[in-house]
Amino acid sequence: MTADEIESILKMQHADTHSNDPYIDDYYHQASLAKRSTGSRTKNNFCPSHLKELPSRSRNSADQHSHLHFDALGKMPLPSIRSPHPLLEVDPPGSGDGNSEQMSERPLEQEPMLAARITIEDSLSLLLDVDDIDRFLQCNQPQDGGAQLRRRRQNLLEGLAASLQLVDPLGQTGKTAGLASKDDIVFLRLVSLPKGRKLICKFLQLLYPGSELTRVVCMAIFRHLRFLFGGIPSDTGAADTTTNLTKTVSACVSGMDLHALSACLVAIVCSSEQPPFRPLGSPAGDGATVILKCLLERASKLLHGPQASANCGMPNFALWQASFDEFFDLLMKYCLIKYDTILQSVYAKTPPSAEGIDSEVRAATKREMPVELLRACLPHTNERQMELLRHFGQQRNTITGLSAHPGNSGHINSESVRS
Repeated sequence: MTADEIESILKMQHADTHSNDPYIDDYYHQASLAKRSTGSRTKNNFCPSHLKELPSRSRNSADQHSHLHFDALGKMPLPSIRSPHPLLEVDPPGSGDGNSEQMSERPLEQEPMLAARITIEDSLSLLLDVDDIDRFLQCNQPQDGGAQLRRRRQNLLEGLAASLQLVDPLGQTGKTAGLASKDDIVFLRLVSLPKGRKLICKFLQLLYPGSELTRVVCMAIFRHLRFLFGGIPSDTGAADTTTNLTKTVSACVSGMDLHALSACLVAIVCSSEQPPFRPLGSPAGDGATVILKCLLERASKLLHGPQASANCGMPNFALWQASFDEFFDLLMKYCLIKYDTILQSVYAKTPPSAEGIDSEVRAATKREMPVELLRACLPHTNERQMELLRHFGQQRNTITGLSAHPGNSGHINSESVRS
């Protein structure tokens, strides 16, 4: 080959591998510069020069082979990572025995946890596209004011919600619909992985505050508070992810209206899982308590703030009162049974001394009782509920007479109460 031909090929290869867009070619350095320039006079435009087009073929296509297209090098076929070619043809165990049962094999892509990991990677890639749109709109002024890009952004987020198969119990009619046991199976598989929880965090951060999608995602989280915040992971990274999820959900709750807050309480009451009611700072984890306390305080601000009449119409207030009454009964029943359990434990191991028993009960109550949640409920209680709280606060030796309160219907019993 002549020198001109080699130079021509090199130019074609360089054109295919270099876009002359620092946002793509030097992303991490540009991100670092943008972070350093925050708050300074020097402004660094950290955004793509143009937005990439959405692929016409989704990653879930049935194509068995993907191709890398290079103008200079031609087309290079690659085996699919989801359906890799076998390295060696091997008969499954027992295939030589005619009486043995044939082992049922399913494609690797149909393995639930692999499918969950693939969904997470696809979803994170989609959220990067949403990030690109936000940065592009921040640094540029399209002719239509960005309406088309915002519609595209919303479509991406709605598509992600659809792929997560999030269930909206309120539906289009606003009436609560029943949930099947497998309705949240995809969501639970995703959040069982630390990276899946990071995905939900990022998803919530990109949703508009107070939007319907935010309500739907948060309702799924409130239905599974114990699954998400029932314990602190031993891995430091996973624990940090859970803490970030707590902060993100709390921030979303702080931007909700009364109708959305009521829906989240309905999700708790209708859940088959007992929420982990714990005091703040509990060594077992207090993420659920932080979120619930934030919800109750947000509702109190809406109901008793300067614009309470404008924020809360009669239908929304009625839904809130009904959902809070159910939640309060659930919380109060837990506290009554928990306190009874504390008394039984103290009486079993403490010498029969009134002072010793009283101090031990006080210490155990402070350590195990969700006092902050009870205090956050005070602005929303009616006379009956306030009297019950007052009576409960005066108990020191026994609450046997209260444990049969008629309003405390629920799925918790003294044998299965979980902290």
